[in-house]
Amino acid sequence: MILKFEVFMEKLQCSRMIHMYLPDDYLTSGRDYPVLYMFDGHNLFFDEDATFGRSWRLQEEIQAAGADLIVVGQECSHEGNARLDEYGPFPFYDAQFGYFSGKGEATMDFFINDLKPYIDAHFPTRPGRRWTWIGGSSCGGLMALYAACRHSDVYSRSLVISPYVLPVLGTLMADVSSCRLHLPARMYVSWGAHEGTGMHAFIEETAACTDLANLLMDKGMSVRFNVKPQGEHTEASWQEEAADFLRFLMER
Repeated sequence: MILKFEVFMEKLQCSRMIHMYLPDDYLTSGRDYPVLYMFDGHNLFFDEDATFGRSWRLQEEIQAAGADLIVVGQECSHEGNARLDEYGPFPFYDAQFGYFSGKGEATMDFFINDLKPYIDAHFPTRPGRRWTWIGGSSCGGLMALYAACRHSDVYSRSLVISPYVLPVLGTLMADVSSCRLHLPARMYVSWGAHEGTGMHAFIEETAACTDLANLLMDKGMSVRFNVKPQGEHTEASWQEEAADFLRFLMER
């Protein structure tokens, strides 16, 4: 079952649509569920909602995997390039779109102080850190990585899928180096060989993700890699790995 509703973002002073997956029997099962919070919620479930006309089709993947969880996806801003600001934890420069101030921490304030309390109050969740997870792709993957480090007191597992890390790599490495991780913590990191503009981009992305993962593992985080030889930077490609990341999340 998919629900859609708006929640107010206090620090950014606007409302945002939430796209939420719930087990069909959530009202009668008598169960409480872990919650996966995700970025770009409009791209998760239905093709007609997705930016490029193709979603992750995540509802079908969850049901095929038999995964008992709730997924809460926040729809990004669609005004110009505001998504890059909201999903950028630090100021950065993008060669195509220019400079961005980085409002990612304000976005995380919404996830932690507005969205999570609302979801816990209205739905049958398991609200503790052990059962609270974060995930996303591209800029959402960058934000999931940032949240897993800077807000590890809230999130115990993270999906960092095709993360947009190269423009902020130096600042991100410094942030990961200085953060204090709450343990246990687990991260799934994936990227594809066909995401960039050629082998050079793939090599850079591989090196960046490996260096970040090594830092996190030195701090005690468990990291699982999924390097996809045919992987692309598309929702269809991310759907193809859904069975892998859902298995990762549901493992005890």
